[in-house]
Amino acid sequence: MAVGRSSSIVVIGYGNALRGDDAAGPRVAAAVARWRAPGVHAIAAQQLAPELAAPLAHARLALFIDASAGDATLRLTQLAPAPPSALGHTGGPGALLALAAAAYGACPPAWQIAVPASQFAIGARLSPRTRRGVAQALRMIRTLIAPD
Repeated sequence: MAVGRSSSIVVIGYGNALRGDDAAGPRVAAAVARWRAPGVHAIAAQQLAPELAAPLAHARLALFIDASAGDATLRLTQLAPAPPSALGHTGGPGALLALAAAAYGACPPAWQIAVPASQFAIGARLSPRTRRGVAQALRMIRTLIAPD
């Protein structure tokens, strides 16, 4: 069953809020939610779950934000639907996009914003580099969601 696209933009920030820099994604999503921007739906999640496929299928654009230990600077990458892992978990954003397409007949153009991270200890605060990355991600999102 194909679904109609809305004018919404879905921002999904994911990661463990209790593990230092891994909280970058949820913190970005929470900040975007506080903007109360029309047509922008921000979701903070500990992990990507199949339930997120429905809002994705109805969106005109999706942005995924996550901490990345392998990056020294903020990185923006275009995403494409990808098959889920062999373990049957939803996996990454690409698998979630594929699930939206398979279950609902649609998935939006999507981008991943990787925030540089290095500190993942339980109870740790965001490192200075990740705090800067969160601020950069928020500026990037403002630009990406700005009306034409």
